[in-house]
Amino acid sequence: MEEANVLRATNNYPSRSLCAVRLRLRAGARPPRIGVKIRTLTLELRKQHKIADDVKGAIVTAVTPGSPAREQGIVVGDVIVEAGAKPVAAAKDVASQIAAATEAGKDKIALQIVNAKGERREITVGLEKRPAEGSKSFVPGPK
Repeated sequence: MEEANVLRATNNYPSRSLCAVRLRLRAGARPPRIGVKIRTLTLELRKQHKIADDVKGAIVTAVTPGSPAREQGIVVGDVIVEAGAKPVAAAKDVASQIAAATEAGKDKIALQIVNAKGERREITVGLEKRPAEGSKSFVPGPK
C-alpha cells in the first residue's frame, strides 16, 4: 500500500524537479508542506469513506492543525484528484507536484478536491516553508 506524507515531500520518485529538491535536502533545506498525510485511494478506503467509484486520487488521512491545508478547509476523507493542474492517480503524484511547484519557485499549489458527498472544489493551498533541521530559527514547543 502506497502512502505519501506531504508534511514532507518525499524524495523517492526520480524526476528532474525531485532531483533538485534532493540536492537542497542534502544541503539541509527542508521541503515545503501543505499539512496533510495522504494515501492512494484503494477499494478499502473508498468503502470506509463512502467515496464514489468514479473518483480517483489520493485520500487525506490526516490534517495538521494550523496548516495551509486546514486553513483552506481540507478535512480527513477529502480526495485530491488534481494537483498543479495534473491528474492524481496515486499519493506520490501530489508529492511530485509539490516538488515541481517548489522547483518552479511557486509558493502555492492548485488542488482539486472531491469530498464524500461528491462535491468538487478547486482551492489554492500555500506551500509552507520550514526551517532546516537544527537551524536556530526552529523553536521547540513548550515541554
